[in-house]
Amino acid sequence: MQAAALARQPFWDEVDRLLLSCEPKTRLTVAPLLKSKDMPVEEDDRFNELHRSPEWTDDYSARVATVFRRPRESVAGWEPAADALNRIRAGIDSWAARHPDDTLALVGHGLTFSLYRAHLLGLPTVPLQDWQQLSFAAVACVQDGRIVDDFAVPPGVPHISRGAASPAVDPADEQRDSGLKEQGRPLTTPE
Repeated sequence: MQAAALARQPFWDEVDRLLLSCEPKTRLTVAPLLKSKDMPVEEDDRFNELHRSPEWTDDYSARVATVFRRPRESVAGWEPAADALNRIRAGIDSWAARHPDDTLALVGHGLTFSLYRAHLLGLPTVPLQDWQQLSFAAVACVQDGRIVDDFAVPPGVPHISRGAASPAVDPADEQRDSGLKEQGRPLTTPE
């Protein structure tokens, strides 16, 4: 239902190229759009979701919170958040450099988009509630390394948030991570 409503949005008329992760759910997200609009579609594994171990966790939100608070560590075998951020940034930079006059639309995932958003906002880590409130099928506009329009659900698209309650923050983690800043170069991304 969200994918069909998303496909009806007028902003797609401005998009020249679709960038997808290699995970099938991103292709499913744009399937209704591609039935009505012909545009180049590129898959790039740098846009895949943060790599997670198959180990079961009874509290996924708590695990995500720990991964966000400890961005340079592998928590329970998960890819470090800083590595995932560097991967997605490299992908965006590469595609933007190859297609500088195109408007690119990246269809990706909640954890990596949360990391990228926090980076663009200059935050040292992702506040868990930002990830929890990020709806599936949310859309943002980034230009010249700045968020022009923050992630929001377009009109007519149902809002479905991740919505779990925030776990308690370990003060030791918060203090240790408070000084961490992503060291990176400025981004240039098209609309």
